[in-house]
Amino acid sequence: MSQHAIIYARFSTSEQSKGYSLERQKSTAMDFSITRGWVIEKMICDEGRSAYHGANRLEGSSLHEFELEARNGLHRGKVLVVENIDRLSRQGPRAAAQLIWGLNESGVDVATYHDGRIYRGEENSDLLDVFTLILNAQNAHQESSNKSKRTSATWEKRFEAISSGNQRAPVPHTPMWIDRIDDAYALNEHRTAVLNEIYDLYIDGVGIHRLVGILNERDEPTWTSTNRNKNGWFYSHIYRLLTKRSVLGEYVTNAGKTLATSFYPQAITAEKWNRAQAALGMRKGNQRKSKTKGNRNLLSQIVVCGQCGGGAHFAHTTDTQQTYTKVSGEVVNYRRKTYRKLRRDRARRKHSCDNGTILNYDIVEATILNQLIGLLVDQRAEKTSTNSLRENLAEMVRLRDAEQSRLENLIDALAEGGSKAIVQRVAMLENEIEQQTRDIETAGKALAIETAKPRSVDDVEAIESLRAQLTSENDEERTYARGRVNMVLRRLIKRIAINPEGTWTVEPDDLSSWIFDDQGTMLEGRYVP
Repeated sequence: MSQHAIIYARFSTSEQSKGYSLERQKSTAMDFSITRGWVIEKMICDEGRSAYHGANRLEGSSLHEFELEARNGLHRGKVLVVENIDRLSRQGPRAAAQLIWGLNESGVDVATYHDGRIYRGEENSDLLDVFTLILNAQNAHQESSNKSKRTSATWEKRFEAISSGNQRAPVPHTPMWIDRIDDAYALNEHRTAVLNEIYDLYIDGVGIHRLVGILNERDEPTWTSTNRNKNGWFYSHIYRLLTKRSVLGEYVTNAGKTLATSFYPQAITAEKWNRAQAALGMRKGNQRKSKTKGNRNLLSQIVVCGQCGGGAHFAHTTDTQQTYTKVSGEVVNYRRKTYRKLRRDRARRKHSCDNGTILNYDIVEATILNQLIGLLVDQRAEKTSTNSLRENLAEMVRLRDAEQSRLENLIDALAEGGSKAIVQRVAMLENEIEQQTRDIETAGKALAIETAKPRSVDDVEAIESLRAQLTSENDEERTYARGRVNMVLRRLIKRIAINPEGTWTVEPDDLSSWIFDDQGTMLEGRYVP
């Protein structure tokens, strides 16, 4: 009875990029098996999985599944055919030997057609096979290790060139809004304009899903490869454009390390970038597409339950006519009135909250827009949070400068023949200063984002300029206006709480608050500057 053969092929990502073909492994393995009279049962493969780190043996891989089946006795008496040892493992001789011996113990032979060797599951297998296996596995591991070191050295040299501002240094992926002209980078005029439009619209309250719709509706060409261009714009593409610091001209590695601050031409101003990051921060956790057409809820992500702190539910029913047939057979026509209401979501679902207050949404919205906006204007030159950030940053810089002075004094002492203790202290101070410098950079970015947020006076003016569009019959105009006003209100108001007593409270910050009844009449309140 002929032995059944299972062919295994594997490719790493780097091999695929060089044009290696599964067909080559498959055809060679088939010829090898046929000449030995084996019956080819099937072929399994792992594409884009490295054997150096054992990715081809992790859960979800074909080899992992085959090993499980072999241990369960499903392949006893069969032979696994591979090109060579390194197709199975490049993790060193021990890992490779354990893999093959484990298959052998499960009754599976392993054949490598590159050298025509067969590692058999029989107890009387040749001792020479053992030494050959270890030697081949060691060679495969060493080859991968050397290749990894060469690749790392190449990248380090490339990163050094990028850090020095050498624009001739090869980069793996040039930003799609940048062209390369005569060995220099230049902004693509049209794509840069689209990029700025994306930032402007997002800052103004247009969500990412709506941005995707706007670009696709006007057939704006995507910036991806030809094949994917037919599929249009995607949410993930827009999100990457809003978060990649390369729009500022910076070169940042995948690990998050900034190598150069002006490597590319700057496409987005720092001020616009900071405003976009502030908008992203406010929308965090709310990036899903809204099920409510036209963004009718102007108070989205602001209203909560005053009793348990959970979110509120916005309900909108339209003026429709429905038919009801009584038991007697009489047909009754009635109309459902249009109404919009706010209530505690958990109470609606009868889950761990008994706050039964239901508010008329239109009254709440009108009260916010007509009565409260003027009270929310903070006439101070800067917000308290901004002042606090400035003070913290100034103190961090002061401490860093003081440490720098201490370091310079120690270096002077070291030049005059200082002790070993001074050398150690210099090293410690250098590390401390490096950490302080990183902390200062982080604090500086936080301050830049905070100061980029519009002042409350500007926010109120923005609401007034959009007031007429909030009820526009034009869906596009209304959606844009309500989305932008929602973002403004979320900057001005910390939360609106639905209280069990049938009232609701507006809290612009932790100290100020106003309480209204269900008809929008102010009962009490105060603003703490």
